[in-house]
Amino acid sequence: MILVTGATGTVGNTVARILAGTGETVHVLARNPERASFPNGVSVVRGDFTDPSTLEAAAHDADAIFLMLPAMDSKLEQAVAQAAPHVKRIAFLSSALVSIDTSRASFIARQHASIEDAIKASGVDWTILRPGYFAANALRWWLPQLQKSDTLRWPFPGARFAPIHERDMAEIAVLGLRDSAHAGKTYDLTGPEAITAAEQLFAIARATHRDLRWEEAQGDAARAALAFLPPPLLEGILASWERATYEPPFVTDTVARVLGKPARSFEQWAGDHADAFAKSAA
Repeated sequence: MILVTGATGTVGNTVARILAGTGETVHVLARNPERASFPNGVSVVRGDFTDPSTLEAAAHDADAIFLMLPAMDSKLEQAVAQAAPHVKRIAFLSSALVSIDTSRASFIARQHASIEDAIKASGVDWTILRPGYFAANALRWWLPQLQKSDTLRWPFPGARFAPIHERDMAEIAVLGLRDSAHAGKTYDLTGPEAITAAEQLFAIARATHRDLRWEEAQGDAARAALAFLPPPLLEGILASWERATYEPPFVTDTVARVLGKPARSFEQWAGDHADAFAKSAA
């Protein structure tokens, strides 16, 4: 049996579906199981990483665990220490900032690096995925505005990223969970090419046949657009986006090397999610 955490998110949900499609017995741990749907045969267990004992209880019958950090208040290091004695493998969805920010100056890098250290100290086989910018951020961050208007008010349209498709992350995670050849490997993951944030919006426009426009938000307006984020994350993200307007973008070919096929482009991601963006309420 394989236990999947974060299964109400795009990556965890995709991992659970891929595993179920291979015939694996899959249990998912979710704080709010009612927020996601799963294929037949996937069992849902309610759990909360602010209470590490819930992961330990769910891990008792598991051979492997897919882990990700679901919230900033999670006690995932403690959860790993309690659950690891019950399993053989852990695949952890970390962050590329651990590779990029080697001084661990940023909040995100520190938190993910700490969890990586706990996993490596646990004694189980591990595979660590360090993805860069998620293509699915467009759903989480932009969709609420684009459901109401054809204008996106957002900072740093010229920030360049190589957005990664959740399916590519999930397929590599599944390899780590099922194949010992990936034990002890750390994978820096990105999409195939760097594009600006504005170019991402225009890819969504092409996929949906909408006339979408970017209106740059600056200063307090930028912070207001990101007010749903905790303050340490908000300031760190704004700083990283500003740097992304002038620093060389972080791009790897790891997806292609590990999966043996090209990484999915943002254009493909936009097409895969066109229905979600198809119509505004305006």
